[in-house]
Amino acid sequence: MLEAQSKPKRSYVLYILFIFLSSLLILVDYFSNKEISSYIPKSLTFEFNLNVFESTYIDSFNSLLTSRAELVSENIRLEQEVKSLRSLEIENSSLKEKIESFENISLIKNFNNFNFIETSLIIKNSSNEFLISGGTNQNFQNGDIVLDDAGYVVGYLREVFYSYSILETFLSQNFKIQLLDKYNNEYLLSSDGNELSLSSINILTFNTDIDFLYTDISYNHSGKFPVVDTRSINFQLVNNQINSSFNFSNIFTFNTKLFIPKSK
Repeated sequence: MLEAQSKPKRSYVLYILFIFLSSLLILVDYFSNKEISSYIPKSLTFEFNLNVFESTYIDSFNSLLTSRAELVSENIRLEQEVKSLRSLEIENSSLKEKIESFENISLIKNFNNFNFIETSLIIKNSSNEFLISGGTNQNFQNGDIVLDDAGYVVGYLREVFYSYSILETFLSQNFKIQLLDKYNNEYLLSSDGNELSLSSINILTFNTDIDFLYTDISYNHSGKFPVVDTRSINFQLVNNQINSSFNFSNIFTFNTKLFIPKSK
């Protein structure tokens, strides 16, 4: 009990002693021209290296933004490259098909003497006539023969307009074309819309190795191009005449590449 009461008294004594000593120091310092206080800095400055912290944070933030921008830019570039590659793939595929078509046609004799103008089917009318792209704007003329991508004649131009032409084919009842073989025998090929009829006009020399009947410049055709493969039909000479009927062999579709040969 006595110990518990003595602790508060000691605390008061310490407070009083602290105040007394502080006052004494102040008085001594005052009368000694502040010699004591001169040893104590007038102001204390607490500096933290905030600049380093802020700089590091800002640099990290800028680096993050730069990385994000570079990533977005790279994604855009890759996306554009993919689109370009797809476009190039389609273009190369189309070019490959075109080259293959020209390679087939290049098997034609005197291939280098012609320019082959590519065209395509637009529509088929009720008279079994086909409209193809190109006309006088590409120097097409009535009677121009039309080839498929294998180099065979599929018809001729019956009527030519500015940007399109009417193609007369084996399917037309009005189809007629004169042909020659390699021995200069003359023939007429015609159609009734269902099958083709071949009749000789003038037989000079007949042999079984004729193989093909061709167009010819003597009939105002642009050149010699195959029309009929005589090896695949009943082709016989009877009484110095040849008469044969057969079905269409080279049917084409809207996907068939067509060409019009023009002499250079």
